[in-house]
Amino acid sequence: METTVMVGEKPKVASRIAQALGDYSIKENRGVKNYVIETDERRIIIAPAVGHVFNLEQSSEGWTYPVFDVEWAPIFKTSDDAGYVKKYYNNLKDQIEKADSYINACDFDLEGSVIGYNVIHHIADPPEERIQRMKFSTLTTGDLQDAFDDLESFDEGMTQAGLTRHVLDFYYGINVSRALMQAVRENNRYKTLSTGRVQGPTLKVLADKERAIQEFEPDPYWEVYLRHSEFDAQWEDEEDRIWNEARAEQVFAEVEGEKTAAVTNIKKNDYKHGTPIPFNLTGLQSEASSQFNISPKKTQSLAQELYEQGLISYPRTESQKLPAKLGYEKLLGKLKKQDDYEELAEKVLDKDEIYPRQGKKKDDAHPAIYPTGEHPSSLSKQQRQVYDLIVKRFFAVFGDSAKRRTLTFTLEVNGHEFKAKSKITLERNWFDLYEPYVNVEEAELPEMETGQVLDVEEFELMEKETQPPRRYSQSSIVNELEKRNLGTKATRAATVDRLYSRNYIDNNPIEVTELGLAIVETLEERCPELLSEELTREFEEKMESIRDEEETSEEVIEEARDELGEVLAKFKEEEKEIGAELVETIDSERERRRQLGPCDQCDDGTLRIVKTDNGRFVGCSNYPDCENTYPLPRNGKIESLDEECEECHTPRIKVIRKGRKPYDMCIDPDCPTKDDW
Repeated sequence: METTVMVGEKPKVASRIAQALGDYSIKENRGVKNYVIETDERRIIIAPAVGHVFNLEQSSEGWTYPVFDVEWAPIFKTSDDAGYVKKYYNNLKDQIEKADSYINACDFDLEGSVIGYNVIHHIADPPEERIQRMKFSTLTTGDLQDAFDDLESFDEGMTQAGLTRHVLDFYYGINVSRALMQAVRENNRYKTLSTGRVQGPTLKVLADKERAIQEFEPDPYWEVYLRHSEFDAQWEDEEDRIWNEARAEQVFAEVEGEKTAAVTNIKKNDYKHGTPIPFNLTGLQSEASSQFNISPKKTQSLAQELYEQGLISYPRTESQKLPAKLGYEKLLGKLKKQDDYEELAEKVLDKDEIYPRQGKKKDDAHPAIYPTGEHPSSLSKQQRQVYDLIVKRFFAVFGDSAKRRTLTFTLEVNGHEFKAKSKITLERNWFDLYEPYVNVEEAELPEMETGQVLDVEEFELMEKETQPPRRYSQSSIVNELEKRNLGTKATRAATVDRLYSRNYIDNNPIEVTELGLAIVETLEERCPELLSEELTREFEEKMESIRDEEETSEEVIEEARDELGEVLAKFKEEEKEIGAELVETIDSERERRRQLGPCDQCDDGTLRIVKTDNGRFVGCSNYPDCENTYPLPRNGKIESLDEECEECHTPRIKVIRKGRKPYDMCIDPDCPTKDDW
């Protein structure tokens, strides 16, 4: 009897595949559940991975750069945090070593191809003709059964593209990070620094925005308003802003004190507000951020959880298209059976033509994100929010364009024109399918007629300033990276998260720290290639060429190795000078982060975090003249909240502990806020 081992990406996914394929038994091995399906001709063992079981590591000894000798190794041997993977590796090894053929049933994308291939290749190393690929976009019974019935041959192009991406990311991440840290060590400091093939260009995009904000010089301008009891109207000439103060004062003087205004023109414009397009991952991340203030990284995680429960299609997709083969009416019919969506589904099903609006972006592997119609059992609050958003966006893309109207009223006062504007909805259409997530302006003006004279309450002259460029939010930088083709749908949010963890950026909207700016400015001057968007995009395009089997992995890796080697050789020549520039910023940033606020026991002291061999505490910068001190928690990272306690007036801090929820506190142990601790 032939034995086939099918590799599922995670235990939960392996379980769903087993349930979809029919009668199975559970065989536990090394604490891991395998699902066994037996027929007269063969035995299928569905064995779970747990994400990446292998990762890249340096194959030679030493901590130096450049390093280009790498090998794949079980992740639990290279990472202290991955001990839990060992039992899954051992179980896979036990199952794969007795197999005759193999099926990679991990997610159908570059990462899924790499996960499944590495497990099969590094344990058994079978010929490719003995490996098949299972392609599915949802974890529903029907889709999984169809995928199994229509297995594809080994996905050589996708696998090689994924493997190549890992090698390139390793080359850039390890080598450039080591170069930066070695430069700092040459100046007798130690600081964990990192950058990478996508991380560097991403930080530069943010730094460019930060510098534009810092260099921005506001220009004054003036606006004149007519205040009516029911609306405001703004003075307009060629522009609504007045850039000359004397001109602004002249206009204001000529209308001030007038009590009436005549309606001289009414302009009406009816237009269509187009139906939204289906969600890809970036679109979902952006909308979840806007509607619920959920970060892109968290949204991606929540969507993955919904996918693993079979409630939505594969979320890590670029596509904004819903192909007809999905069966629109069938999906809508299943959603209609859910009480929360019965009425909305019925509205769509009642349409004469059921066809969604499509976006421009496509993904050869997966469609846009859509609900499967499976009934959710128990969801957390945030899972429910994201699920509801996905379902209602799915309904909305089938809707008709909303009909809207803009009205502009022109009012004349002493030869000066003021304009009042409103927007109203005439026919809601898709708005009704997407509530409560519709975000449009509704401002209705009272009925007016040309020639009508209105009473004026007052006129107001306002001085304003032009504003600096808006900062990127976590959501908008992910959108920007997608526009620039930097990174992938699955990695962009994680790249931004890494910049936070390295203290290169802070807050949301995002501010680039002095350290982040120093990294960018140093690399711009010394090794601009490491920040090059063009180079990063070029390698992304080469990855597509590998996937399409137009270029080989070996050719792309060799080119990257040559280019990076030249850059690192140049870096090494200036290593000490680069380190000196970075150390200055590192020291000042470290000192800034240690300062918590003014000392209330002396005139000009600053309370700061003091670290000693015996621990840490808060002390005054005027020590020994001022001996004011406060204890600090023994464990966890401390961050200043830049605010003081309302009760004891000492600085408040955030304590961040690994694997536990952060908490805020003031530093005075006797503060009344701690009475119930």
